[in-house]
Amino acid sequence: MKIRMMTLPPTPITARERLLEVIRILEAYSDEDDMLSIHDIHSRFPEDSQVGIGAVRDDVAALEESIVFPVSAMQQKKGMPKHYYYDGRPFEIHELRLLMDAISAAKFISRNETDRMLMKIRKLTSRRLAKQLTNELHVAEPSAQGAVEIVAAVQLLHEAIHDKRMVAFQYGRYGTDLHFHLSNEGQDYLVHPLGLIWNNDRYYLVAYFPSADEIRQYRVDRMRNVRVQYEPFVPDPYFDLQEYTKKMFHMFGGELISLEAEFADKLINVVIDRFGLDANIQDNEDGTFRLKAQVAMSEGLVRWLFRWGGDVKVIHPKELVGRMKEEAEKIYKHYH
Repeated sequence: MKIRMMTLPPTPITARERLLEVIRILEAYSDEDDMLSIHDIHSRFPEDSQVGIGAVRDDVAALEESIVFPVSAMQQKKGMPKHYYYDGRPFEIHELRLLMDAISAAKFISRNETDRMLMKIRKLTSRRLAKQLTNELHVAEPSAQGAVEIVAAVQLLHEAIHDKRMVAFQYGRYGTDLHFHLSNEGQDYLVHPLGLIWNNDRYYLVAYFPSADEIRQYRVDRMRNVRVQYEPFVPDPYFDLQEYTKKMFHMFGGELISLEAEFADKLINVVIDRFGLDANIQDNEDGTFRLKAQVAMSEGLVRWLFRWGGDVKVIHPKELVGRMKEEAEKIYKHYH
């Protein structure tokens, strides 16, 4: 005995579902350079949807008058059909490209997470324009280990900074055995988070450390077990994060000093990149220029100055001149 399967007739979609489908089609398939006519929109409905072209025309007309879903219409001349496109995209194509490149270049984002985020960004424009975003930025260095943990920690720290709540975490660094070792015998650091800084492809937390009554910097990729505490704190209203970071080198903090140094003229752009166009610079007219600046006395400063070898000479203060001499002697002894 042969059993015949009965096919149920397709269920017509509701007016609300039809309107949502019109919106989806306009978002996915239209842009300023690739507009759709009423027939184009109607042709993208499933064949069994039982939607008439008149109903689609009414929906598009309603959207054209709406301020909630911006639809623009173009008509070459009177009597010719109108063409429509979705005119509410928050990003231009070049802005989406910049976002994609920034995500691809961020070492703290894993490859899988990067691919997932790039796919989402491509959905912020039409399918036609999304094809222009298929080529990706190639990064020479691989993503950092533990990238997922870094992303989670950054989110927690942003929340703590916004809510002005203390943060507890463990901190450490890698040793020559290539294993990660916790500092402070694994005990928690309890701090007031003041801000996050992006420097040299890394996140840093600037925080007030109550136990030592000082402001410190912590590399987020060296933080472990980050937790936001219920205990709130009141930040110093006079603390300026931007001014604080301008005086630091390689995220090293230290006592403020009045730096005075002479640089070879070829380093002028290096100094401008670091101190800005409003830096106190005087031309010596002998192939050098003199820089005066307020900076933090630190190992980071010494390393930055030594980076330029004999093309820089520290004039002031004496303690920094002494550190430069010590470092120069160490290097001399290494190669003597």
